[in-house]
Amino acid sequence: MKLARPAPLSKVVRTICLPSEASDDDGIQPRGRQHCVTSGWGRSGPSPSLSNALLEASVPLLELAECVKAYGKSVPIREGHLCAGNTDGSSGSCVGDSGGPLQCRRADGVWQLVGVTSFGSGCARPGYPDVYTKIQYYITWIRDTIANDIDG
Repeated sequence: MKLARPAPLSKVVRTICLPSEASDDDGIQPRGRQHCVTSGWGRSGPSPSLSNALLEASVPLLELAECVKAYGKSVPIREGHLCAGNTDGSSGSCVGDSGGPLQCRRADGVWQLVGVTSFGSGCARPGYPDVYTKIQYYITWIRDTIANDIDG
C-alpha cells in the first residue's frame, strides 16, 4: 500500500520494523514465548457491525502445523502463512480485520510486523487459530518493491 501523502506520526500512529532478509530466523518464537498483538476495526462479538474503535487482542504464535490440522484439506496452508491465535476462543481476529497487522515484540524489545491478517474460521472460534500472511516469507519482494519505487 502506498499512501497519497505522508501519514502524520503521533502516539497512536507510528512506524514499525520489518523482519531482516538475513535469514529465516526472524527473531519470532512460536508457542506463547512471544508478545504478539493483532488489531483492526473488525466485528466484536455477535454484532454484525464493524467497530468504531481500533480493537486489539494479544495472541500467541503457533506452529503452522496447528493451522494445517485445524483447516485440513479444505484450506491449503502454505509456507507463506503464519498461524496465531487463542484456540480457546477467548480472542482473535474477526470479520473486517483482514489486512490488519500482526505485530510481535522481539527479544531485543523492538516491535516487528510479522503478519497481515488473512483469514480465520469465524471470530475466535474455539479450535481454529487465525491465519496471517507471513511477512518474512515475502520480505525480499517487499524490500525490492520499496527500493524500486520511482515515484518517491
